[in-house]
Amino acid sequence: MLMSGIYIPGHGEMSWDEVRVDRAVKEYDERLFFARNAETWDWCVYIKMPHGQAPYPVIGFGQEIPSVDVVMRRVYDADTMRHGWKIFDEIQKSQEDYKKSLCVKADEATEESAEVVEHLLRKHGKSPVIKEFISYGVPKGVSNNDVK
Repeated sequence: MLMSGIYIPGHGEMSWDEVRVDRAVKEYDERLFFARNAETWDWCVYIKMPHGQAPYPVIGFGQEIPSVDVVMRRVYDADTMRHGWKIFDEIQKSQEDYKKSLCVKADEATEESAEVVEHLLRKHGKSPVIKEFISYGVPKGVSNNDVK
């Protein structure tokens, strides 16, 4: 006879998948445990709170029990106590990349605007650039727009 789960005092009957995930989470941090949320029936990783307070759900996984790998990846990625500086550095880098992309977009928009302005000026017979030329009877440094 193949058993579908195991009875654990204080927890009731648990499936083998639930037991595996719970053990992996507890190995990672003794304050964590894996259980079903009584209100939503989602599977969650809980953290035991000090001073007799109720445990607090920190990561939710939906109605299906996820694999140990999925749970541990999410626990590892969310662990700010151990990886806070790494997470902070990733956020900072992301913000810098975003600001650089905004600067590039602003530069491109500025170039396009300058081209449109130059086109409109030329269309109306004006030039955005002052050109110097030497001609008899025309003072040096006069724009070609001033000469008719």
